[in-house]
Amino acid sequence: MKRKMPTNTADNSPATIDGASLHVLPTPPTIHLKTADDVRLEIAKVYREMRQGKIDMADGTKLVFVLGQLNRAIETGVLENRIELLARTIENRKVK
Repeated sequence: MKRKMPTNTADNSPATIDGASLHVLPTPPTIHLKTADDVRLEIAKVYREMRQGKIDMADGTKLVFVLGQLNRAIETGVLENRIELLARTIENRKVK
């Protein structure tokens, strides 16, 4: 027997099903983590949710760790691009 993936009836998109109750869970909002500022805001959100007891401290700490690693990767990419731009600028000045 084939199982059809459940969908949200409103927009016909795939849905998440709670394994215990088999109820359709709301789709979580998209989290934008493309910039260091996006990551900083998400870290602050996780921190507030830990303080309010919405997220277990151990889970929140793990999330913040991963977000910190993501932030380092973003910063490394930004610095790499800036260094490359500076190197090109210096090279162009030498040619003239």
